[in-house]
Amino acid sequence: MHALVTAPIPSHPQNHGNRARVYAVCKELQARGYQVHYVYSGLEGLSDEQEQAMRDTWEHVYVLPKEKLVRKQSRRGHYLIDDWYPPAVTDITNRILSIWDIKLCVANYVWLSAWLEQVPAHIPRYIDTHDVFGNRHKALKRDGIKPSWFYTTPKEEAKALARASTVLAIQDEEAETFRKLTKTPVRTLGFFDSPRFLPTRPVPEADRKLRVGYIASDNPINTNALSGLCTQLAKQPAIRENCELILAGPICSTEPAQNEMFTRLGYVPSISGFYGDMDLILNPNIGGTGLKIKSVEALSFGRALVATKDAMTGIPTSHNLHACETIEGLVDGLSRLATKREDIKKLEQAGQQSYLAYQQAQTDTLDVIFPRVGVKTEAGNG
Repeated sequence: MHALVTAPIPSHPQNHGNRARVYAVCKELQARGYQVHYVYSGLEGLSDEQEQAMRDTWEHVYVLPKEKLVRKQSRRGHYLIDDWYPPAVTDITNRILSIWDIKLCVANYVWLSAWLEQVPAHIPRYIDTHDVFGNRHKALKRDGIKPSWFYTTPKEEAKALARASTVLAIQDEEAETFRKLTKTPVRTLGFFDSPRFLPTRPVPEADRKLRVGYIASDNPINTNALSGLCTQLAKQPAIRENCELILAGPICSTEPAQNEMFTRLGYVPSISGFYGDMDLILNPNIGGTGLKIKSVEALSFGRALVATKDAMTGIPTSHNLHACETIEGLVDGLSRLATKREDIKKLEQAGQQSYLAYQQAQTDTLDVIFPRVGVKTEAGNG
């Protein structure tokens, strides 16, 4: 059984949320009995090490040459849905479809979905949306963030959604947005991974600083969040007396990360090692769209997480420190935990319960949309 997957990004390494998502979906397809044909459109370039890692992981890998890239803007205020679509992707996918017995197709991102129009109607066709791109630029501007990457209009986005037999939204609010744009069935498939709960760390004594970590990429949304965190931390210098504030990942190269209040680790070779060394994890995200993978990742390792409500969109939770209204509220919560450390365990336990319930919901969805080889699904034809 064969599955055809296209993506504008490489699957390796999984140091960005979108790469982690693509990798997780493809690994799940393999676990369910499919051989993966991974078509990479080459948007982000590719080192020899990355390409080798992809070829070691997926059964078939196809990489578009750099000269085939397309990245135009046909409208002054936004992109048309296919402005970033390389026609060469259709050439490759048509050839794969003519040679192999492809049983399902997955296009990552609405703007890399044009090839689905050439897929025979009896083959299930999924668009894994990752994000809402209709009016994304307007939402970013409202949050004080300069729009970057791809953005379009709801009307253009609807054209892409019609190409699928099933649309996958990464969280429920976005699923509702898509349902207003298309008659194509929409399902929510969030982050999925088995619990990797780490051994509980002893509650630090009052004379030891809490190790408080934030691991993130260097995208504009994370950079903006870190800048806001700096502002609020500066108002409460006592926190720095009780906490060591540790950054990891590409976020360490950003301007706000250079503040002397932070310890910067840069690239960490072991994600589990990073979480294992932390007493608390922060996610100060404000605004943005999609699912905040770093919040779910922290919960997956069983660590106590203090997050804004925007950082937990799409992840049901019952603890108030998982849904702080503002970064100021997040810093207030961190201040309380720094002096009332026994509450860290309660926060950790609440996060683990939330994660287990969340994962069960994702597993139920996977069983429907990606049946194990030999098992029929209601997703069926489109």
